[in-house]
Amino acid sequence: MLTRHPMTERQARPSILMVNRVYPPMRGATGRLLHDLARHFVKAGHRVTILTTTAGKPAVSTRGPISIVRIKGVDRPNKLDWLSGLWRLYRAMLVNPRHDIIITLSDPPLLYVMGQRAAKKKGCAHIHWCQDLYPDLAAPLGFRIWPPLYNFFMTLGRAALQAADCVVCISRCMQRHLVRTGLEIRKTTVIENWPDMELLAPASEVPVPTAKIELPHKQSLRDRRLYSDPSGQKFRVLYAGSLSRAHPLDAIVKAAQILQKTHPDIELVFVGKGDGFEKLAHARAQFALDNIRLIPPQPRASLKGLMESGDVHLVTMRDESLGMLLPSKFYGGIAVARPIVFAGPAESDVAHLIARHSCGRVVKPDDGKSLATAIALYRTDADAWFAAHEGAQKALVGRTPDDAFALWSDVVRKVGNDR
Repeated sequence: MLTRHPMTERQARPSILMVNRVYPPMRGATGRLLHDLARHFVKAGHRVTILTTTAGKPAVSTRGPISIVRIKGVDRPNKLDWLSGLWRLYRAMLVNPRHDIIITLSDPPLLYVMGQRAAKKKGCAHIHWCQDLYPDLAAPLGFRIWPPLYNFFMTLGRAALQAADCVVCISRCMQRHLVRTGLEIRKTTVIENWPDMELLAPASEVPVPTAKIELPHKQSLRDRRLYSDPSGQKFRVLYAGSLSRAHPLDAIVKAAQILQKTHPDIELVFVGKGDGFEKLAHARAQFALDNIRLIPPQPRASLKGLMESGDVHLVTMRDESLGMLLPSKFYGGIAVARPIVFAGPAESDVAHLIARHSCGRVVKPDDGKSLATAIALYRTDADAWFAAHEGAQKALVGRTPDDAFALWSDVVRKVGNDR
């Protein structure tokens, strides 16, 4: 099913070059996933190099056993900078010493096209780890592209994916979309994303934050009933992560308006960044929505406490982006065993998992009334909360980092013809 490439005789396991615009300490979910997987590969005996960008000076460094090459990043998110950034990453792939496998992620868009070209020139294998599918996502996100140019990018992109040794999709709905739009299924495999490793670590292994988190919900949930707060603090609906064009806002605003009248003890807390935060702040002021709280990204040392502070986790996704992305926020929610309220397409993997494990509710992404009803259910019905809590625990089975790493090792072994 996967193309095999002969390994160099000098190495017991294939060396891997992993390419993405974002990598720690730069914030971003894909950077965190990349770092986790790179550490796994190193422990498994692979030589790993990360190629990424930086807002500072280009540099070559090491982070433990991982080599990191940082090149000049994008200063402004415009078309010319995107193209120049893509070109710089391509040139860096060519200049870097040869690796047996190049793994590209999805940032910047169409990185996989350059990854495939570099792999061909270097005589190595190429695996594309598809987090967001471009150019398909351009229209759902509201980007206007001249139709002939869009068709050109589509043709170029699908040819690159077809030429890749493997395309790792993060969901089955993404795999279906790719196959329906021309990619051979034998080129694909599905490996889901995973929760932050800090969320699954025993309490003794979680670092204690050195700085106080400025959150309205300061008391740990570990010492109180999870479903409600007898101390009188708010019942918290938590949205943790980016809030971009891929995440609908109208339903959230409508739900907040309803809940402010019907359940003033419910607060909607948004922690992260993205264009949507500014829009949500504007709506909060316009409609006097005191039940919406906006908080900037928090230190990773505070992640576990932050995620556990949510009584319910909110996940959103536009209908139009079905098969082109999947919100990783779902995995964070089930990692802390919280009910998930998903405002998104019923055909997505998140919706299917929620239905299969009874770990939450699914509503249409434009239905603010149903969103408010789903949230209120978990505030008022303890049995419903605990049933979803148990469902989230079941949903996590088979979706830990180690589960994903085992699948990734199998892909690399097949592609690299590991001996």
